[in-house]
Amino acid sequence: MSSLRDNNTWELVQLPPHRKAIGSKWIFKRKADEDGNLVRYKARLVAQGFSQKFGTDYDLVFAPVVKQITFRTMLVLASRRKMLTKHVDIKTAYLHGVLKEEIFMRQPPGYESGKPNEVCLLRRSIYGLKQAARVWNTKIDEVLKTMGFIQSTADPCLYIRKKANKFLFVLVYVDDVIVICNTEEEFAKVIHVLKLNFTISTMGNLKFFLGIRIRLDDGRYCIDQQAYLERVLERFGMRDAKPSKYPMDPGFLKRKEEIGTRLDSPIAYQSLIGALLYAAVTSRPDISIATAILGRRAQNPSEMDWNEAMRVLRYLKGTLNNVLYLGGSEQKLECFVDADWAGDERDRKSNSGFVFKFGGGIIGWGCHKQKCVALSSTEAEYVSLAECLQEVKWILKLMADVGEQLIGPVLVNEDNQSCIALTKGDRADRKAKHIDTKFNFVKDMVRDGIVQLQYCPTEHMQADLLTKPLQAVKLRQHREAIGIKPFSVEEEC
Repeated sequence: MSSLRDNNTWELVQLPPHRKAIGSKWIFKRKADEDGNLVRYKARLVAQGFSQKFGTDYDLVFAPVVKQITFRTMLVLASRRKMLTKHVDIKTAYLHGVLKEEIFMRQPPGYESGKPNEVCLLRRSIYGLKQAARVWNTKIDEVLKTMGFIQSTADPCLYIRKKANKFLFVLVYVDDVIVICNTEEEFAKVIHVLKLNFTISTMGNLKFFLGIRIRLDDGRYCIDQQAYLERVLERFGMRDAKPSKYPMDPGFLKRKEEIGTRLDSPIAYQSLIGALLYAAVTSRPDISIATAILGRRAQNPSEMDWNEAMRVLRYLKGTLNNVLYLGGSEQKLECFVDADWAGDERDRKSNSGFVFKFGGGIIGWGCHKQKCVALSSTEAEYVSLAECLQEVKWILKLMADVGEQLIGPVLVNEDNQSCIALTKGDRADRKAKHIDTKFNFVKDMVRDGIVQLQYCPTEHMQADLLTKPLQAVKLRQHREAIGIKPFSVEEEC
């Protein structure tokens, strides 16, 4: 409540005729550190924004956050350029945003004003309002730009400042801010301006961010979510479960579901899939395809689906000490792209998978079901290749923004010889004319020298683990190739 008063968040007024006041409630939360230990309790007042009316109480609501691939790429750049990575937390961030709309809120529970018939006219943004994130994002954007930062054209939550060929970077994820700088003096200057505008807490060197632990091992950053995954295991009663060697049975998609085995309620299943998805997109690409397949069944899951989701947890139980090693010193961008043709027997759509490496280590990955049914393995691979190159164009834009000069074209590894041959033709083959736009997009990237396709034998195709469930030996081979392995040193740097 003191933060609300200090920021002059509201003033008490009489509610005007024909206006309704929204409600509010208190939210209580326990905060843990990077090892999962309880460090403090938090109480937060949130507005019941679900009762706001569009056009009266709010208009635009979208607010960006820094992308995970941007975060990982910037860690690679920081290690290559020997830059410092600092973490800053902005206290009660949303309360710093100034509202343009006139919003009335009933006095919060426990607030003694002596004026019970009056309501709060909000002057500042407050958690729970539909536009709260956007108002806050606008505020911090203004502050950073007054310091000389410009937004990246690739990621609006990456801010860049260049002076005398030296870069300074700021990454923003709501109230978590990462400053990547060359010296402590540079960091101090940034902190000075932030303190003039916000109440902040400097967390020192970056060690923990959005549930992700960050460590250095021989000059390379590695990330993991061990504490987060332990909480997920505890929550679903799998802390002492027997580990599994793989996250999904390789024959899962070929199983026939038994009649009458649907779960009574999908809520627990959906909650588990949501928890797994966060790990899959953040630090554990080895569970991505299993989580994606199970996520497609979240609307009406069966007992078979639930048991397979438990297998993912058992796999994580056995690999909790694994971390994801990011890139090193190599100055090149490399991709692996693959497809599992007609792998899902229910609709015969193919799965696409791709891995992006910078500096010799992974920075991004993706897997999803293709929107159309591919009529051949070549077509499935070509569709996946086109999707991969769309992401490559974005990554190249990011690299240009941060002043990274890559050596040579982007090397794209593909295990389908017919697909590679198709990129060298002058026009689409008659059997592929229905994907003509994708054909021309890929052909232009190859012709312009932006990418160079290279044949990669299937046994070395690292994206294979993102297209279908694999047996334990092959899974481990690809997992280690993309950088998932146990942390190799005892002490953190």
